[in-house]
Amino acid sequence: MRRTALVAASAALITGIYGQNCISLAGSTTCPAFDAASISTDSYLVGLYPFLQYVSNLEDFDQQLSTYVSQDYVQSKYVNLFGCTNINLSNTTDYYARYTTSFICNGIIQNSRQTCDLSDEAAQPLCADSCAELARSEETIISSTQLCSPRSANYAAQLRADFTNCALPADSLGGQCIEGAENESNDCGFSNNLIGLCNYCRSSTENATDSCCFTSNAEGRCQDVTLPVFSSIADVFTSTASPTSSPSSSASAGAGASSGGRQGLSGGAIAGIVIGSLVGFLLLLGLIILACILIRKRKQRQSQGTFLNQPSPQRKGMTAGSYHPPPSSSQQGYEVLPGGRVARMAALSGDESGNQGDYTSTSDPYGDSPGSGEKAAGIVGGIKTDRSPGTDTNNDSSNEYSSPEGVASGQSEQLPFFKDYYSNDDIHPGDKVSVLWAYQPRAGDEFELERGDMLKVVGIWDDGWATGVRIGDRAEDYEGKRKLQRDSGVSNGSHARDESPPPPGEIKAFPLVCVCLPEAWKKTVEGDSSTEGSGPPAF
Repeated sequence: MRRTALVAASAALITGIYGQNCISLAGSTTCPAFDAASISTDSYLVGLYPFLQYVSNLEDFDQQLSTYVSQDYVQSKYVNLFGCTNINLSNTTDYYARYTTSFICNGIIQNSRQTCDLSDEAAQPLCADSCAELARSEETIISSTQLCSPRSANYAAQLRADFTNCALPADSLGGQCIEGAENESNDCGFSNNLIGLCNYCRSSTENATDSCCFTSNAEGRCQDVTLPVFSSIADVFTSTASPTSSPSSSASAGAGASSGGRQGLSGGAIAGIVIGSLVGFLLLLGLIILACILIRKRKQRQSQGTFLNQPSPQRKGMTAGSYHPPPSSSQQGYEVLPGGRVARMAALSGDESGNQGDYTSTSDPYGDSPGSGEKAAGIVGGIKTDRSPGTDTNNDSSNEYSSPEGVASGQSEQLPFFKDYYSNDDIHPGDKVSVLWAYQPRAGDEFELERGDMLKVVGIWDDGWATGVRIGDRAEDYEGKRKLQRDSGVSNGSHARDESPPPPGEIKAFPLVCVCLPEAWKKTVEGDSSTEGSGPPAF
């Protein structure tokens, strides 16, 4: 019985001592995100954080920590360690690095784990990316000669020590950690440091779109703020030297804590992982931005710099009354003739002997040039050109193709071939072409075109227009055939280009920019993104 009573008394004494040395952070105003943890006020912690000697309850802790951050911490960190001698200690708001209070809370809790017997859940550490934000913010402060002059020669080692000690717990890289923004949600974690907030949220930085910049009204508050000059100093996170920390730096950083005797990754390994992750993320972000810029430029070139957006060629011509019949004698090759496209096409397609053409020929569906007697009578190539009142163009049984009204109004030169806009091949009279762009006619002698229609070319003109007839094939069903070897395109050639019988219908005009060779139609529709839901400008 005596032994049992003695053990109970000893346990009560130990519990009383433990209760006096550990203070719960539940309801803390300075460390609200760490409310599941407790802190120790024993001599070891007082040696690292001297203000704890005046703490006996939670209210004392919040008050003493706020005073420590604005006074003694700046003295020990920026004067003693970073060597800044031009600091006015009566106003230290410009020296509050991002998440400084969270950094100190984390250091005290990690060093209290064994003393207060804290579980992993109760002693969740500050996340490594928040530790990196703190170190970079400190680096920004000491890079300004207006805020820190002169600068200690070993400032880089101290910055690496702050980051390494803060991110040392293994859980700082996992999901079981506390973000700095969770503990300091106001002013992007800069507390009263308006210069730090404005520098972070200014439009020239990638952080300008951070939501905390909007919630803190940085744009309005920073209008009259003059930022100091932040010089460029070496990036301490790219140094290959292993991070080191002195006892004094560990005391000020307060995060190099024992983790209950468990062995984890070394500080250098953790720092390397975090830095590699950050660098990889930045590279990926840069590649995404570059890809977006290239895609945007490509779309701009397709929508602005290609021939699809050039003005459609306007049909040139003169009135039908100014038409002059072609001479009765034919010349070898092509000659420039006045008059309408359809009429001139028929005249220019005649043979050298001037024999009358036959429209029923299977070798040339459009026949040869009619004789001079038929030309004089006003019939050219089977198409009447006499549009005088009372003339009936449908009474001629040989007129298989009727010339539409208004077609005899051209004044341009006929061409032997035309370069296809959408392939490397040429379009010749007699070729089949597929309609790529829809077109609404402006005159009676022009075709109304819909995508997928197919036409047979009769004549090609130097103003970007052609004449032809509509055929019953569809571009979607067309199977490309190997082209026959062509000669120069001016001679009659050794092979017929198309031996299909002539399709019925009228000869009308159409713009060449709206059509392409059937072999290029499907490739153009499927491969050119600019053809989706768009087309050439209005004619």
